[in-house]
Amino acid sequence: MIATKPNFQTLSQGLKKVVATSKSVKSAKDQKDLVSSLSLAINKLQDGLVRKTSSAKTVSTYLDELTWVEIKEEKDRETIVGLLNSSSAWYKLELEYLETIQPVIDSGIAAKEFEAYKEAIEDLGEAISDLTSAVITLPDSNEFNDAMKELSNLL
Repeated sequence: MIATKPNFQTLSQGLKKVVATSKSVKSAKDQKDLVSSLSLAINKLQDGLVRKTSSAKTVSTYLDELTWVEIKEEKDRETIVGLLNSSSAWYKLELEYLETIQPVIDSGIAAKEFEAYKEAIEDLGEAISDLTSAVITLPDSNEFNDAMKELSNLL
């Protein structure tokens, strides 16, 4: 097909608009900047999840250790209850964060880091529950106290 002069002019003008160097360079730079920004944001999310996972594991370890501490004074029990309250509040914030980032994770971004973080938060919830039982629930239970006395008598 041979282009007529009006068609040629229309085609060449349209083509010039699309591939105009200054616009194309600006568009390419904007695209590179966008990709760079997205990459940095993904790295920041991954690093944040790794840090949060580490923190949750550390808190869980401390709470696990406190579960087995012999409480001799009421002041110590009150300190542990305060630590439990702080840990529970932090745990609730982390659960909210899990929900907040779930849509991003569902798209496949930072899935490995998210799974490790989610597992660490679940472990944290268990540690809080165990310590709550050991320090608050069980000591108030007559059955538990009777069983502990019987165990002490056997030793």
